[in-house]
Amino acid sequence: MTVRTFTQIYRVVLSSLLFTSAANAQSARDSVVATVQEFFRAMAANDVAASQRIMLADGTLFATRQDADSLVVRRGTFESHIERLRAARDTLVERMWDPTVTVRATVATVVAPYDFYQNGKFSHCGVDAFTLVRGTRGWLVTSVSYTVQPTGCAPSPLGPPKR
Repeated sequence: MTVRTFTQIYRVVLSSLLFTSAANAQSARDSVVATVQEFFRAMAANDVAASQRIMLADGTLFATRQDADSLVVRRGTFESHIERLRAARDTLVERMWDPTVTVRATVATVVAPYDFYQNGKFSHCGVDAFTLVRGTRGWLVTSVSYTVQPTGCAPSPLGPPKR
């Protein structure tokens, strides 16, 4: 084999590996975003079973809100989130856009602005930060931290929610 032939084979193999790696990264990113979107869908539908499929049982939620000169932090568990879904009579719609997604092996994060509607009426906006882990069941949400801003929200690029 000549050096030229070896170089050509090397380039083909390297290009193939890079393409495969990029495709796998995009696939992992898409799966992570799909899991977060399923979190929102399950909440809107009060779908307890779907929520339990994509959430780590002992996961946590942290809501932060600026109140005058102090930061108010509320901690919740996924267990309490599930109980609220079971009892919910309201329609809750949360939508995110422009997510920043990081995937490293079996850990992923999603950070995105969001808006939140209760019974079709705007409630608040903010920023969501999801942490996920990949296991045998796929991606699972392990924690959600978010800001709550009742006022001063820029209009969503998604427009008004569909009814």
